[in-house]
Amino acid sequence: MFKKAKYAILLLLLTVLLTSCTESADADANTPLFPDETNQEAPEIIDSEPELSEEEKAKLELEKRIAEREKLEEQRKEELREFYVPLIPIGEEKEKKSIEVKALYVTGHTAGNELNKENIDTYAAYVKALEEKDTQKARQLIDSAEKANKLERIVGIAVATEINGLVINVKDDNGFITYKSNVEIVQNMNKDTPIPIKDIHNMLKVLKDYDIYTIGRIVAFKDKNFAVKSPEHSIQLKSGGIWLDPNSGNIPWINPFDKYVWDYNVAIAKEASLLGFDEIQFDYVRFPDGAKTYNPITEFPGRNDRDKDEAIAEFLEYSRKELEPYNVNLGADVFGLITRTWDDYPEDIGQTWILIGEHVDNIAPMVYPSHYSTGWYNLENPNAHPYLVVKGAMEEAIEKNSSMETPPIIRPWIQDFDWDGIAYGPDKVRDQIIAAKELGIYEYMIWNPSNVYDPYAFMVTEREKTATYPLDKGELDYREKSPADGAQKYLTGMLQNRYSYTYLMTPVTDRVKDFDEFVKLQEEDNIKLLNFKVYGYEIDANDNNKAIVSLYYKIEVKNGDTREIIEKDNVQWQAVRELNIWKIKPAWDTADDDAS
Repeated sequence: MFKKAKYAILLLLLTVLLTSCTESADADANTPLFPDETNQEAPEIIDSEPELSEEEKAKLELEKRIAEREKLEEQRKEELREFYVPLIPIGEEKEKKSIEVKALYVTGHTAGNELNKENIDTYAAYVKALEEKDTQKARQLIDSAEKANKLERIVGIAVATEINGLVINVKDDNGFITYKSNVEIVQNMNKDTPIPIKDIHNMLKVLKDYDIYTIGRIVAFKDKNFAVKSPEHSIQLKSGGIWLDPNSGNIPWINPFDKYVWDYNVAIAKEASLLGFDEIQFDYVRFPDGAKTYNPITEFPGRNDRDKDEAIAEFLEYSRKELEPYNVNLGADVFGLITRTWDDYPEDIGQTWILIGEHVDNIAPMVYPSHYSTGWYNLENPNAHPYLVVKGAMEEAIEKNSSMETPPIIRPWIQDFDWDGIAYGPDKVRDQIIAAKELGIYEYMIWNPSNVYDPYAFMVTEREKTATYPLDKGELDYREKSPADGAQKYLTGMLQNRYSYTYLMTPVTDRVKDFDEFVKLQEEDNIKLLNFKVYGYEIDANDNNKAIVSLYYKIEVKNGDTREIIEKDNVQWQAVRELNIWKIKPAWDTADDDAS
């Protein structure tokens, strides 16, 4: 019974379902199962661009950069006018080189000698035989080696010894450019002047082939050529006319305050960089010496109440910015005594170590022993003691550098010329190199105006081979001073108002950077030192760059209109060794122990 009913129900449901499907099919009889695509709007057919290869993309990018550069160069021509120098061509950019430079000075006339690689290689082999004490080989090579001209010998020395760079005159001491320039202002100033370097491109190429670092020396402000041809840009006499320097053969100097003069020197530097020099070095980047004599009778258009050392620092800052696109290093030569003097006093020539050092990659003090008078470094005749002179000067230079946040490389000029009856052979030259080396100064430049160099001066001695550099000073710093000595100098500065002492002996992070502001703060301080005594020091057991200094002091403390005398004994101050110089972190206790 239940089975029959079940089947009847299923049959009824199936009948209903089939009837429904038939009606639906009749209703859609004219509707195709699939839409007729021919009745739809045809889609737009877009031809896809073929994907560019990496090479094609690079080519398009290069073409874009070249077009942008051409537009930029047109703008620069309008802005720079006679000072225009093109930028380094796209695709030929270079990176700044970073090496420990050991260089020889080369005049324009020497640089004008032809370069024959066979002669260079022969002379280099001869020098190598001398260094290796291979007498037989040296004798075999000597006749061929002597055929090398002055420049070929210099390059040969660079190939065979530690020498790896040359300082080549670009603008010499008379203001003459040593090669044919393409800069309009330089061409105008150097018409009918001798051009000793006939093929600057080939010379630089050969030097690059031997991986020699090239430094373009530009004599900045001692420029007779420019001063005579453009007297309005020279140092002026108040009475009219241009001033002549009696210390330099009565020649005029161009005015270091004059922006036009800056642009002239910078244009020369740009072109030298474009030619391929690795570094620009400004020499005579100063005012004439003998300022006490000429200051009252001269004037400097464009000075605008600036100090001389401000002008020199601003010129170097400007030069560095303008040379940035050329990727060259920048250096400046300074008088040897600048390692000791402070704030351009008393010379007044525009050279202050920390101001110049802020804007250059390296600073080159000319520490020729022949230039120091009796008494310097406690020597009766400094010229007879090259090692001691360079040692003393480098200690001072290191101390100056330690006062800077980002100090430049110290690269001294070394004397390689006879003076006052004292011959400077290879031993005396090497002594100067070693004096700097012992203090961790490994870069140097050798000055010999005749460009005749003895290769033995640049061979590492047995004494050097057995030493470790820099020399270990133990608890002492590079001036051979202890933490107690640092405290002594700091407190002496306070007692005598010698603010350069307190500035130098204060850690960089514990004071303001600007020296004038530092002096102002010192003068406004409510503490006046009356007396002191330094007892001794103790090095930190866990850090030999830290120490504790024990001392006594007597101070006057100002509080409004009142004055209070306070004495403290067995006070302990912290000392820190910063860039190898001991500095002091004072901690004044102004509480009166006797107060109730």
